[in-house]
Amino acid sequence: MKRHSGLINRILLLATPVMASSMLVALPSQAATFGSSEATFNIENFNRNPLGIRTITDTVTNAISTDGQVNANADAKANFEVDPNPALTFASNSSISKAQGQGVSYIGEGQSFAGVIGYDFLVQPGETFSFDFNGLLDLKTSIDNPTAENATANGLLKFELYDNENNSLLDSFTIAGNLATPGNNDALELKQSSSITLDPAQSSYNTSFGGTQEIALADVKGKYFRTFDKSTSLTLVETKTNQVRVQAPEPSTVLSLLFGCAMLGMTGKRKRKAAILDS
Repeated sequence: MKRHSGLINRILLLATPVMASSMLVALPSQAATFGSSEATFNIENFNRNPLGIRTITDTVTNAISTDGQVNANADAKANFEVDPNPALTFASNSSISKAQGQGVSYIGEGQSFAGVIGYDFLVQPGETFSFDFNGLLDLKTSIDNPTAENATANGLLKFELYDNENNSLLDSFTIAGNLATPGNNDALELKQSSSITLDPAQSSYNTSFGGTQEIALADVKGKYFRTFDKSTSLTLVETKTNQVRVQAPEPSTVLSLLFGCAMLGMTGKRKRKAAILDS
């Protein structure tokens, strides 16, 4: 495990400061903001097993209001189960962040991170490494008053294959999305290596940009397949990050300062959830 420490440290830097918390408040019928960012990913039907696995989850929420009400929540789950039959080995994780507010002056933010790692998939010369996968990235934002409110949602879902000999990146798959309401900073992008094939009949994309309600959705199913010409030890890393923020007015200097101080204080209370299994 020690030789993977550099890779793990880079992955952990992606994780948000940790202090899992949530605040649910009944909100009055006033002008409202809403943001949601959700991602799920499943990997199955491996043709060989890893020698070690790890799961990582991180969440943080914060809500500050000086004139109004706001809530934020975040959740992350990750699981990696190894079966003696590689075809029955599977990895799955999910990450969701939501925030909503009503009133005159508030900020609410939720962040979540989930990841699974498979170490040392051993492939001999002329052999292949393969697995099936499906994933979802779902972003939503909504506001009532474009001149006084702001809602953002973004998400990043990806997996990467590394050669353990030199930690070089061999293949990758990425779905990235962003919504900013109001504003024009909206996007949904997908990138993939040549070793990755998506099933067009079971993959779909939907966006609605502009106005006071926006969405970005990617739902994909595919397969990874690659043949190696030399003995190779592989590490598979799959991660997702989801973040939302709702705010009124847009922007508030005082509230932003308070929010930044609160986030700084939470950084000192990191509590990481990680599970490590070596076979």
